[in-house]
Amino acid sequence: MGPQGLLFDYGGTLVEEVSVDLRAGNEWLLSRASFRPASVSLEQVLERASRVTTEVAGRRDGVHLEAAWPALTRLIHDFFGIRFDVPMAELEMGFWKASVQARAMPGARQALEQCHRLSLPSAVVSNTSFSEPVIRYELSKHGLADYLAFVVVSADYSVRKPNVLLFETAAARLGIQPGDIWFVGDRLDTDVAGAKAAGMTAVWFNANKLQDPSPDADLTVADWDDFMRHVLEPM
Repeated sequence: MGPQGLLFDYGGTLVEEVSVDLRAGNEWLLSRASFRPASVSLEQVLERASRVTTEVAGRRDGVHLEAAWPALTRLIHDFFGIRFDVPMAELEMGFWKASVQARAMPGARQALEQCHRLSLPSAVVSNTSFSEPVIRYELSKHGLADYLAFVVVSADYSVRKPNVLLFETAAARLGIQPGDIWFVGDRLDTDVAGAKAAGMTAVWFNANKLQDPSPDADLTVADWDDFMRHVLEPM
C-alpha cells in the first residue's frame, strides 16, 4: 500500500545545516541587549552557553524531553543580569539568522512538489529547541514550506522524537491514521524507532549511506529520487 499522508524529518532529511556559528549568534544577541553589565564579556557568555548546552540541551535525547530556546537563553543571560526589551520571538529569529547556514537536500523540493501534485498531505516533525516560525522560515528560504500543511517542532510540544506522543499529535493534525502515514527521516534512533512505535511506515533516509538497509526500517532510500520511485510504485 502506498502512503495516504507523509511526515518528514527536517534536519538531514529536507534541509542540512552547513555551519552553525554560535559566536556570531551570541554577538548578535548581545548587540540587542537593553542592559549588559560592563564586566560581562562575550567569552563569559559563550562559556555559560556551553555549560547550559551540556547540562540541559545535551541530555534531551536521553529523556525525550525538549528544552525550548527561550528557556535556554534565559539560563544564560539572566545569570549575568543581561536584559532585552525586544520580544523573545524576535531574538530567537535573529539568533538563528546570525548563526545558522543551511541548504536544501538535493531533490527535496522536487519531491515535495511531486507529492503535492499527487494530493498527498505532507508535514514536518522536527526535534529542535527552536520554535515553529524559525523552522518554517528556513524551509521557506529553500522553497519547501509551500508544500507542507504544517510544521511540528518539539520545542512547542515539550517532547522529542522518538516519543510517540509527538508522532500521534502530527498524525492527528494531518487527519490520517498512523498506519496510512509514511514517516521519512535520517535517524534510526529517533525517526525510525518513533515512527514504528506509532504504527507508521518508517522510511530511513540514508543519504550518507552509513550502512546497508536497516532491518529496523520498513524501507531504506538513498535519495529523494529513490523515495519517489517507492511512492509511485508502492512496496
